[in-house]
Amino acid sequence: MVQRLVDYPSSDDSSSSRRSSSPHRGYCDPEQDMGHVRGGWSGHVGLVITGRSQQQLHALGLACIEAICPHIFGTRPCDEQRAEALDSPHISLTRAFYVQEHQIAGFMSELEASIRGMGALTVGFGALCAFANERGDREFVAVEVAAGRDSVQAVLERVDHVMERFGKPRFFADARFHASIVRLDTRDASPRSVQRAADRLGAQMDEEILRLPAARIDTLECVFGDRCFHISLNQ
Repeated sequence: MVQRLVDYPSSDDSSSSRRSSSPHRGYCDPEQDMGHVRGGWSGHVGLVITGRSQQQLHALGLACIEAICPHIFGTRPCDEQRAEALDSPHISLTRAFYVQEHQIAGFMSELEASIRGMGALTVGFGALCAFANERGDREFVAVEVAAGRDSVQAVLERVDHVMERFGKPRFFADARFHASIVRLDTRDASPRSVQRAADRLGAQMDEEILRLPAARIDTLECVFGDRCFHISLNQ
């Protein structure tokens, strides 16, 4: 297993129930709480989707924007400040949390030790769904993990163990794993418009999503503010 520090790309999200834009059910919005807060660094851990699967999900996100923006904002094309197709999809395994700078090295060491021995996993995606962040000013269109959930859960249990050792909250018990593909600024949109648009779009695209090839995931990502660490799962 190899741990490395990488350049941090702009990221979004992540988890909740099928086609529900209700917050507090597993959705974590890393960008909402990045950086320093009260002397601490905001943290987030997730499984990174790369390669062909990343490209396919990004293309799906672009198609979603074209289809749903007129229903939410009444405009086409959509303003990039209002809607963005995410080019770095991932499956979140933590809520946003905070650590002191001197704790980062210890957290990463504990996380690497906890994950040791785990290999790469394969996931398949199912239905389109929508999630709101806890502040209620952003919503996300995502694809739910339909196959390989047990493998993701196994990684989550080890991440939760480290979170508990550092006095941080475990992940949402009732969360459904997913990868967000579109981020929407919904401060001036109807509260239910994203959910209605996702429902309408899902009826058209769910079959297409189910045809996507399974994604092989071999990297666990841990972000602290503008620092991004990757831990390989296949070594």
